[in-house]
Amino acid sequence: MFKKFLCCALSAIMLVSVLSVGAYAYQGTDYIIVNPYETVDWDTWTTYKANLHTHSTASDGRVDLPEMIGLYYDLGYDVLALTDHGVINHGWNKERKVYPPFNLFQKLTNMSDEDYERITTGSDRGGRGMTDVTGGIEINMAVLSKTHVNGYFTEYGSGVWGTENDYESAPAAIEEAGGYSVLNHVGDWVDSNHYPERSHHEVFISYFANIFNKYHSCLGMEIINNTDNVTRADRALWDELLKVIIPTGRNIWAFADDDSEYVSDVGRSFEMMVMPENNLENVKTAMENGTFFACSKYARTEIGNDFIGTGEVPLVKKIKVDQRQNTIELELDESRDCSAVEWVYDNKVIAVGNKIDLNDYEDEIGCYIRFQLKGEGGITYSQAFELKYDGRTDHEIPEVPFFDTRLGRLVRVASKTRIVSIIAFVTEKIMELFR
Repeated sequence: MFKKFLCCALSAIMLVSVLSVGAYAYQGTDYIIVNPYETVDWDTWTTYKANLHTHSTASDGRVDLPEMIGLYYDLGYDVLALTDHGVINHGWNKERKVYPPFNLFQKLTNMSDEDYERITTGSDRGGRGMTDVTGGIEINMAVLSKTHVNGYFTEYGSGVWGTENDYESAPAAIEEAGGYSVLNHVGDWVDSNHYPERSHHEVFISYFANIFNKYHSCLGMEIINNTDNVTRADRALWDELLKVIIPTGRNIWAFADDDSEYVSDVGRSFEMMVMPENNLENVKTAMENGTFFACSKYARTEIGNDFIGTGEVPLVKKIKVDQRQNTIELELDESRDCSAVEWVYDNKVIAVGNKIDLNDYEDEIGCYIRFQLKGEGGITYSQAFELKYDGRTDHEIPEVPFFDTRLGRLVRVASKTRIVSIIAFVTEKIMELFR
């Protein structure tokens, strides 16, 4: 009798095991989810508000340095990088390195030592100081083509003027100097504001992808600048670049900044950095690792031209990645309004809700997934989560054969001349009259 019972029990156990294995196998593709926020301790770390693209009267800003810094401090910012054109910030209260002639007649006003101490220590706001990101500069200071690049933690300047229609030379020089760079408002150069289809053209994908592929110290790109006027198609370009860069073994971080020149520019677009504490070393690490979110009160493509966020942007309190179940789950900050959680691949929303099961969308995703949060305060973009799995079809950086021909090389050289940029600039202004 006992033998019969034992035999039946073993048979039942075997049947359950087979069914369990079958059920697990039925889950489909087994993903390895590379989480950019893997290092974050969500229980102890804090989210800090940052602007990494700021101007003063030292270049083309209309607000002097002490006032501009004071504006951000009064709005509760925790991190600020001063990035004047052709001026390297050595500290808000210290003499700055100026690259003439663009800045020769500009007003360089430093902050007093007393105010510097007050703001960096937060002595008048409960000890919550604002970190001064040193080594900041916007390079290619006077190019008509607006191929602007921000440098951080660097002593590299841009020489006299910078080179027209050239985003590459600055990241190359900054990498050699041991700093970090970010490509600014690329849509302004691509002109994807007026021609959004250009974000999908191989010539632009190839150009920017090769920069990111060559220079790993070029951390990413602004996907939103200020009110998102010139960058409204840059999320589409970012997605195109992610598709070809992630297979090379790296990521492209998304930044969003004010590019502030006027008082009215302050507080429009920013980063929310997740760090154990607010200091310069942790800011640098967050920029390196992508442990931050790109946020804005504007999102012309995703929310609409007339939308302006009021209140706080939505945020997450925790991100849980389950490698066995192939899921990513978000715990939202309930103190902030969030009306929609959207999961995006290739510039398409493929799922909604706080949790995504990747196996439900196997036919709609490729090498990454990212999410965006919408609320009354604006929009928040995550960094991309790389997805590794058997059978992944990767995209390669497109080649543009024309530029390898003799005529193509001549065109490329000619495009970097000032006269060509002047002609292009005038033509653009004339075309704007007829739009």
